[in-house]
Amino acid sequence: MPLRLNRNINFLLISCLLALSLTGCGTLPPDLHKGPPVISTVTGYPPVTITNYDAAGNLAEYTYRQIPTRVVVTHPGATELLLELGLEDRILATIAPYGPPLERLREKYAKMKIMQAQYAPSREEILDLEPDMVIGWPHHFSENVFGDIQSWHTRGVATFIVPSTLRQTKPLLENNVYAYIADIGKIFGIPDQANQYIQDCRQRVARVEAAVRNIPQKKTVLVLQDHLDGKFSLYDSSYLVSSLIASAGGQHIGDTMTAIVGAEEVLSHDPDFILFVSVNRKDAAKDLTDQEAITHLKGIRELQSMRAIEQGNIINVPFFSVNNGGVRIIDVLEKIAETLYPECFD
Repeated sequence: MPLRLNRNINFLLISCLLALSLTGCGTLPPDLHKGPPVISTVTGYPPVTITNYDAAGNLAEYTYRQIPTRVVVTHPGATELLLELGLEDRILATIAPYGPPLERLREKYAKMKIMQAQYAPSREEILDLEPDMVIGWPHHFSENVFGDIQSWHTRGVATFIVPSTLRQTKPLLENNVYAYIADIGKIFGIPDQANQYIQDCRQRVARVEAAVRNIPQKKTVLVLQDHLDGKFSLYDSSYLVSSLIASAGGQHIGDTMTAIVGAEEVLSHDPDFILFVSVNRKDAAKDLTDQEAITHLKGIRELQSMRAIEQGNIINVPFFSVNNGGVRIIDVLEKIAETLYPECFD
């Protein structure tokens, strides 16, 4: 199946290391300011009850009686969101990003305390830090990693699982990203700033949807990740990227549940474009450029006959951006739309 850390962490770590007319386009609203909101001082913080999840995806409530000030983050996408919202002083420690951090957050990320483990620190390392909140992937809160969420709650430590890391029937921006940002705003006492950030995201999405609304025919997109040695995965509709393709005016194909597949399964599809979930195996601190991604796919002998590869119709999106679940998601949506229908975005 397409890789997600909470589904198969060991396999993921191994795999990561190793033309339409202009008249078909809608009108574009003005460009939007994309900067983070300014954090404000909060007085009289009331108890805030947040409904989140346990490792199995079951709903779980936790009541925050004060704003967390010693947060350990083991999902770098969550780290980027907190930095984007101006909450860097709340982060006690985090892990290194999967590739480079966003340029606008690079300086902030460089000042963070980075834990020793590349992907998931030990339970002992986290306990030694004495956090009051831990944010991470679902599998982190299993017995053999950090321990279940209840074991932390009894210690007075809040837990928060990033929603996009859970397997869902049809994840959407509303339930997967916006609700997540809103919860972070409530927890850290900045609901107005978080809501403004969400509104800015909605306006950017509306801009894209308006631009592609009148396209005469949707282009088809296959989401592909290469695991080397002739093994691939096709992302299905349980991943947020599927709904991003729809919002961008595309049609996601290869959309049924799949395991790791061979070249024959990939070749059974004939997409107009391939969204390539790329990983830089030579330098984990850098993303593949668009040209490097095209070169990589054209170098896979088994797939060279695919129309999209022959024509260079590749949408390169790094693994961390596809699976970020927060700050980068609207950037991904815009890139998909602008690559599929460049004539709609002057």
